[in-house]
Amino acid sequence: MGTIYAGGYNKYISRQFQFSSGIDADLKDILPGLKFKSNFAVDYATAYSLSYNYDYATYEPIWNSYSGVDLISSLNKYGNDATSGTQNASNSWYRQTIAFYGLFSYDQTFGNQNNISAELVANGYQQSESQIYHRVSNANLGLHLGYNYDEKYYVDFNGAYVHSAKLPEKHREALSPTLSLAWRISKEKFMHSGTGFINDLKLTASAGILNTDLDISDYYIYQGYYTVNGSWYGWKDGVGFQATESRRGDNPDMRFPKRKEINLGFEGLFFNSSLQLNGHFFRSSSEGNIIQAASLFPSYFTSYWPVSSFIPYVNYDNDLRTGIDFGMDYHKMLGKLDVNIGLNGTYYNTKATQRAEVYEDDYQYRQGKNIDGIWGLQNLGFFESQQDIDNSPTQSFGEVHPGDIKYKDQNGDGVINSQDEVFLGKGGWFGAPFTIGMNLTLTYKKLTLFLYAIGRYGAYGIKNNSYYWVYGDGKYSEVVRNRWTEATKATATYPRLTTGSSDNNFRTSDFWMYKTDRFDLSKIQLNYDMTDLLRRKQFVKALSVYISGSNILTLAGQNDVLELNIGSAPQTRFYNIGVQANF
Repeated sequence: MGTIYAGGYNKYISRQFQFSSGIDADLKDILPGLKFKSNFAVDYATAYSLSYNYDYATYEPIWNSYSGVDLISSLNKYGNDATSGTQNASNSWYRQTIAFYGLFSYDQTFGNQNNISAELVANGYQQSESQIYHRVSNANLGLHLGYNYDEKYYVDFNGAYVHSAKLPEKHREALSPTLSLAWRISKEKFMHSGTGFINDLKLTASAGILNTDLDISDYYIYQGYYTVNGSWYGWKDGVGFQATESRRGDNPDMRFPKRKEINLGFEGLFFNSSLQLNGHFFRSSSEGNIIQAASLFPSYFTSYWPVSSFIPYVNYDNDLRTGIDFGMDYHKMLGKLDVNIGLNGTYYNTKATQRAEVYEDDYQYRQGKNIDGIWGLQNLGFFESQQDIDNSPTQSFGEVHPGDIKYKDQNGDGVINSQDEVFLGKGGWFGAPFTIGMNLTLTYKKLTLFLYAIGRYGAYGIKNNSYYWVYGDGKYSEVVRNRWTEATKATATYPRLTTGSSDNNFRTSDFWMYKTDRFDLSKIQLNYDMTDLLRRKQFVKALSVYISGSNILTLAGQNDVLELNIGSAPQTRFYNIGVQANF
């Protein structure tokens, strides 16, 4: 309270400045179909605090008892009231972004059938921020060349010449080309016979190689560097024991990680355009992802005391993602009922196709497994007795007792340790392998019902937060009620309780796994159009009322886990009643 009323004051100042200017020119007098656009923009934000910091006195009462009544007899004073009159500036911060693009575009049709389009674009931006040494810069040249014959055969080339300051000087530029082909097969004569239900059908194919620095973690990682004031020995006289140590090696040949992508698909309209279908197969291979891996170099490239390393960052890891996506939209009038149904879905799989790794046992290799896989131990239930512990492999994760989790010895060496971790299943960090979304719109006269739902299937999670892993003097949740005891050993679903750390039990294993499969009714809304009830529409052009809800329902085998938040705001269901009017 004293600080609030007598400690001075603090004023926070924040200012934003934005500027944008461009040119839009039609160059048809030079060449019909030629246009030019450009834009230059500046975004500047700054903030700081101004304060006066005052000193103030505080007092301690000295209490005495007079005639049975407690009274303050005196005060002890600490400090003095003082105002320096000095204004302090602190917490200064700024961020500046400068962006530019210029575009030449050309679009022309010759002979009513030959359509040509082209674009040449240059764009870039640079962002600087206080207390961040290196500015974030981006510069690219882009080229588009497109041709289609009678909107039946399509060929498109798109290329980007990219630049990145995160790479060595000789490898900071690269070309990213893509080629797309399409065939509107529904325009062919042979499709007109006996296929009247097809209104439009197009087959598509595309392939490209994309160079990107989005996965490069920082600037200058291609450079090796040394540190001083490191370990306990040195050769610099007169200033104590200073050491110069290497932290990583140079890699002047570091290059862009590449994404090689292939897409095959179709798009079509059927049954008098009431049914729209599309589907695509995709394959994306990420190659040359940058890592710093000791297994790629001789052991003498590193030392553990003093800590030193000559291992550079290199392009090595490869990942593969394959899958399909599909969509359907159906629209039909059933008497006075207007029905619209939509369905969209994606199924994909991931694989680590190349990894720098050395393991003693083949089952430990991450290469060939899902990128987002869960690795851990396989459980064999609970230890039933001390004899059971004595007859089992040695547990290396701490002392165990009856009621602790027993694990499978994968390699048969008689010891349970990290070498017994195996692939347990696909995790949900990048989303479920199969995702499906559905929407339904029903309109009858003035009443409209809209529903949207989404399902996610095929992934697993681990119950590893403080709600499930409880020990010591932390709060215990209701999951421990069926803990292991001598009386419940036949039916227990939770390990024994302990005031210790229980390192053996609380580690990633299939004991704590659960399926994340779920189906969510994400949105439902009922709308009634009241516009026709208005006698005069000069002021109010349209009026409707609605009631809606979000996150209404979750159907899952593990609702109690999926709807539980620990250490954050709880999940909510939201309901809304509203009026929408146009004037």
